[in-house]
Amino acid sequence: MEERILVVAPLGRDAQIVERVLARQAIECVICESIAALMARLGEGAACVLIVDEALDTNALESLDAWLSLQPPWSDLPFILLMGNGKKGIPTADGRRLQALGNVMLIERPVSSEALISAALSAQRARRRQYQARAMIAERAAANERLLAAARQKDDFLAMLAHELRNPLAPIRNAAELIRQTDNDLPQKIQWAAEMIARQSQHLSELLEDLMDVSRITTGKVTLKRGTVELGPILVAVADAARSALDSRCHTLSLHLPDAPVFLDADPTRMAQVFGNLLDNAAKYTPDGGQIAIRASVDAGHVLVSVEDNGSGIADDELPKIFELFSQSYRALDRAQGGLGIGLSVVRSLVSMHEGSVEAHSRGLGFGTTIRVRLPVLLSPGTSDSPARVEATQRFSLEVLVVDDNVDAADSLAALLEMKGHQTRTANDGPSALDQCKLQQPEVVLLDIGLPGMDGYEVARRLKAIPAMSAVKLVAITGYGQPEDLTRAKDAGFDHHLVKPVNPDGLMQLFKDFRYS
Repeated sequence: MEERILVVAPLGRDAQIVERVLARQAIECVICESIAALMARLGEGAACVLIVDEALDTNALESLDAWLSLQPPWSDLPFILLMGNGKKGIPTADGRRLQALGNVMLIERPVSSEALISAALSAQRARRRQYQARAMIAERAAANERLLAAARQKDDFLAMLAHELRNPLAPIRNAAELIRQTDNDLPQKIQWAAEMIARQSQHLSELLEDLMDVSRITTGKVTLKRGTVELGPILVAVADAARSALDSRCHTLSLHLPDAPVFLDADPTRMAQVFGNLLDNAAKYTPDGGQIAIRASVDAGHVLVSVEDNGSGIADDELPKIFELFSQSYRALDRAQGGLGIGLSVVRSLVSMHEGSVEAHSRGLGFGTTIRVRLPVLLSPGTSDSPARVEATQRFSLEVLVVDDNVDAADSLAALLEMKGHQTRTANDGPSALDQCKLQQPEVVLLDIGLPGMDGYEVARRLKAIPAMSAVKLVAITGYGQPEDLTRAKDAGFDHHLVKPVNPDGLMQLFKDFRYS
């Protein structure tokens, strides 16, 4: 069907001549008595259309023009126009209009057999290439769809994996925090075990976040919450957060900040993630008792922050590749140090999203590593009109309902909150949570999303429908942390969305915000 030629010739003699000449090359011809008859056959496919000028008229060309305008991008149907009628080499007005439609070749009558065959074969070759292009486009579209489907499956798998791993992480981290805060007179080995559990669960939590961030970044789902932030406090907080891991390896950390404050247009959470990842790497790949330094300096409208260590270093041929996803440098092959080869890839992506750059330097294996991050600074930072809130020093208490089908997670979080002076109750499914809220209205509900039967979204919607619960603060506590999960939580009525395992200090700060709001 794709090799045939559609011939539009109202006069029988023209049709016979064309058909007889082309038959010498075994070219199939389909005779159409008018443009209207041609239109009925075009949908079946053709190599080209041969039209004698007598078949042309304005109405027919309007129909043909409309059909050609609907051709897909790969298609440019060839036309051969036989001209004559005593007007040597000069097309009629309708002929000129046909030429304007696109891929048209003129042949003058009386017809030369060689010219007709050559034109027909040329049109067939051109059309064949178009059909090959169509096949390639379809193949690429199918391949792209397969890639998109694989990417969706990967994202779904990562989200489910993170959720399933976060669920057991939450009670482990809560239990470690409980032990840490229960009694300073605990035996030294018990204290050591609690600190180790807390440290390793935090490390696992950070690995999960890095893994999820790779998926978010590659699919464009990371949204920065940028504002005017001061760099110094971020670096101090990062150093404080890493203190336990550094002390466990007997590392010495020095922090060198500029004399004047440095302000950035940045997402403070993502900036802390960048420098936290770099400091974590330095601690992991530096032998016990190592020296680590964070240095920040301002030059030409940019701040340069370097994280330096005297650890295992990086070979020259590995340096260009360490920011690539899943890169496994020589030092990363020491699996005792952990890591997925994704942390530095996340760092580079986040720094790039802040219009910055990052580079690595090392004099070789055994000579330490320096990672330098360069970011634009705000020369005239804005100031906040709202006065700083003075935190009350007295202890306060909130009535909190913890809802989680993981009994260990619910009980351990409730126990941790009780140690902070809050009054808590627990429920392990949606109906029980609703019943408890009707009997005694809590001020805060920490609600798991993945509940059996009635999920957390439905529980939230029903809670918000209870008049006495209109002022309750709903906090989603879940293993699902994709941007669409935050949107669903907000739509269901949640005030906040926290990802398991919940940072106790962050939760306490959120409770303070509730208290003063």
